[in-house]
Amino acid sequence: MDAKKALIEESETGQWIYTFADLMTLLLVFFVLMFSLSSIEAERFEAAVRSLNMAFEGGSGANSIIDLPHEAPVKTIVPEEIEEVLPATDIAEDNGDEAANNVAEWQRLSDELQKTFQTSNAADAVEVGVPKSGKMTIRVKGSVLFPSGSSDFNREMMPLLDTLVLTLKKNPELKVNILGHTDDVPIQTAKFPSNWELSAIRATTVLRYMVRGGISPERMLATGYGESLPLVENDSYENRAKNRRLEFVLEKEAGQ
Repeated sequence: MDAKKALIEESETGQWIYTFADLMTLLLVFFVLMFSLSSIEAERFEAAVRSLNMAFEGGSGANSIIDLPHEAPVKTIVPEEIEEVLPATDIAEDNGDEAANNVAEWQRLSDELQKTFQTSNAADAVEVGVPKSGKMTIRVKGSVLFPSGSSDFNREMMPLLDTLVLTLKKNPELKVNILGHTDDVPIQTAKFPSNWELSAIRATTVLRYMVRGGISPERMLATGYGESLPLVENDSYENRAKNRRLEFVLEKEAGQ
């Protein structure tokens, strides 16, 4: 009875109003918080939908489940065929200029070599070929460089080899293939079982001389062909003399 009496007295005094007001205030804050959270989610949802619409490039108001303040962009129309015009004329002119420059460089080199050989009195022993397909062949009589059946070249022909060494030094983009050739007269000695060995050793002897002169071995190649690639028929003394030869094939290294 005392608790009931105390409750009646408390209700008559009006103090319960404070508790009720606190409860209403808490409820109001709760609903305001829920409303603010729902607004944030709606904004995020609008942003997500807008991104999807833009990604799929839909039309006006494409597939939106809510009204958005901006329309998705209209898909760009791409032409079916795009004609590409290449500057064929300019390319042809560039290639023509490059080819002309290469021909001029080879001709300059050929003229310089012929002039040098004439000055050193080696013109009769050397033939400078016409540049062709990016290569130039210098042919030297074998009898001038080497005695018959020997791989020891004549010392008086060192200026001729020095001219080739100097040419390679002045033109670092060039490489050389040294080719040894003989006639068809067979040879069989302890040192040279056949013309193949004789021609190969003659070519490598010249290569070694040029390496000592300062030319990198990577820029040179020596090969012996024996009597397999004659210039003319081996049917006379004069023709056999023509077939006994060394050839220096000059060409530009790849990428130059």
